[in-house]
Amino acid sequence: MTIVTLSIEQIDYLLENLKRFPPLKNRELTFMEIGGYPHFENVCSNILSFYLQPNNEHGFGMLFLDVLAAIVGKETIIDGQDIEVVREELTNKQNRIDLVIKSENYTIGIENKIHADFYNDFEDYSQYLESISKSADQVSKILLCLKSPKIPSEKLYGFIPITYEVFFQKIIENIGSYFLTAQQHHTTFLRDFIKTMQNLDEVTSLDPQRLKYFYDNHDNITLLLDEVDMLRKDIQRKVERLNESIAVKNISNLNIQSGVWKPLKDLIAANWYIIEINDSFWLQVDFCLTSKGWTGQVWNKKGTRQNTIEWVNARNFEVQTYTENNIWRLIYTGEDNSRPYQSETEDVQNWALNILHKLTVSTPFPV
Repeated sequence: MTIVTLSIEQIDYLLENLKRFPPLKNRELTFMEIGGYPHFENVCSNILSFYLQPNNEHGFGMLFLDVLAAIVGKETIIDGQDIEVVREELTNKQNRIDLVIKSENYTIGIENKIHADFYNDFEDYSQYLESISKSADQVSKILLCLKSPKIPSEKLYGFIPITYEVFFQKIIENIGSYFLTAQQHHTTFLRDFIKTMQNLDEVTSLDPQRLKYFYDNHDNITLLLDEVDMLRKDIQRKVERLNESIAVKNISNLNIQSGVWKPLKDLIAANWYIIEINDSFWLQVDFCLTSKGWTGQVWNKKGTRQNTIEWVNARNFEVQTYTENNIWRLIYTGEDNSRPYQSETEDVQNWALNILHKLTVSTPFPV
């Protein structure tokens, strides 16, 4: 079996070209996406039902109904009195219409589609909506969807496709006058809902220049990712061997826990030790490995940062403070503060034990 690898020149070429792109914009993750609900039509329909009912506590009043009316070209279809919003309305054939909005002078039926196919019995829906209305002129049939359906309009039996993009664009255009009456938390919920649907409608977050780069270099990038994965696994194996080689019971009379941290994506792993100084202060020591080699760091697993600073100072343990991305660590900078990546396990073991002994040595310093 032939193993294909990249040359240093090929890797340099890939990386240098990648550096030319502007920084990626972080895609905003919504609360609905965090909860895992954006693809559920029932969840979206429940939210729509809440905002479509003018009397609910959101404070947006008739905004959603007025926008729907304007889009279908019937701006006075709802009079604002005695409006009922029904979820999963049963038709004569026992089919369910996602949303039916009823008032004395008008009926609106809404079929909500996120990603599902347009397989519904729209003829049955249409006949039912007309049967509960005073006349065909007093009913609107709306197909609310991410993408307009690619099916003949006659198969929709009068349902008018409206995309979420158009619907929310009109909501945003008309929401200004409602900010004084709307509940602040419901404004936040609505923004999250709108952003969630926009994210679902997004084809790709990559710009054309980036897409072309990946297209042109697909094979080489795949090889590079394979090599990166090999490096990640090698880093993890080295850290696991270090963890297995050190017996915590021989380090100190203090209670010490140990383990391995192996993130799924990053090119880093760590052998960690939690030193239980007392009930209110636990010191954590991490021996981190990247392709650049081994480094040591300490921080307060329990207790305060000041506890940690005073503890290491009392033992003449030289450190430099690291604070980025809400992470606080004291990086070991004393003599013999690192080990090369290629170091033997025994060498790294002795180096790590020396650091642990320094940090667990008894002193009269109180914490």
